[in-house]
Amino acid sequence: MSVAYEIVLDSFSGPLDLLLHLIQKNEIDIHDIPMATVTEQYLAYLHAMEELSLDIASEFVVMAATLLAIKSRMLLPVPTVAEDDQPVADPREELVQQLLEYQRYKHSASQLKELSLLQSHVFSREAMDVSLFAPTQPPALNPVSIWDLVDSFRKLARRVPRENTVASIKHSGTSVEETMELFLQRLQILQTCSFSQLMQTMASRQELVSGFMALLELLKEGLAVCFQPVLFGEIQIIYNGGDSDANAHDGTH
Repeated sequence: MSVAYEIVLDSFSGPLDLLLHLIQKNEIDIHDIPMATVTEQYLAYLHAMEELSLDIASEFVVMAATLLAIKSRMLLPVPTVAEDDQPVADPREELVQQLLEYQRYKHSASQLKELSLLQSHVFSREAMDVSLFAPTQPPALNPVSIWDLVDSFRKLARRVPRENTVASIKHSGTSVEETMELFLQRLQILQTCSFSQLMQTMASRQELVSGFMALLELLKEGLAVCFQPVLFGEIQIIYNGGDSDANAHDGTH
């Protein structure tokens, strides 16, 4: 029996968000999407999510069917004009409009969040200027999305031979919890490490899946945080458990 996890790290984790991730990562012109490449990569992400036993919502499957349909239409020979002498519509046009609208919505939500943060820093009285005594602020860190984490998993999984059977986490009730304890102990010592360093003892694909789930649980429970020093670069994991003993964590959720 395998355990399925439904993980949502932020408000934007649907199929359009995955497509935008692929477009940005590959530096693709959103108005001229290479459907063969994007469809292939989109399906690869879905396969990775299945291997990770992450629940895939029906909207992801619908988008996969849409991408395949658009790809098929673009492979067919089409006339330059339709029967009514009007230019033939680009099969990608509706998808591009959806992505542009979603991109605007996501940008607006980000701006509103920034305004809310600025408002929280407004005081009713003028504060003393302590800039000369304040430490230098660290540079802004790039946030990590679920797709960045799946990226990192796929890179590590390529180095591990695939087993004869589909990798799944057996319902032993301990494997993920034990891996969480291992990660917590490692993070307590290192404080900060890369995704690959955290996963370095995972020797099989099944162990990688268990490690990925354990990391998601640590992030979910606030015992660790992750960021990318460089956009689309390797993910760094920071221990966020304070001085609490890792053994106090019981793995319940």
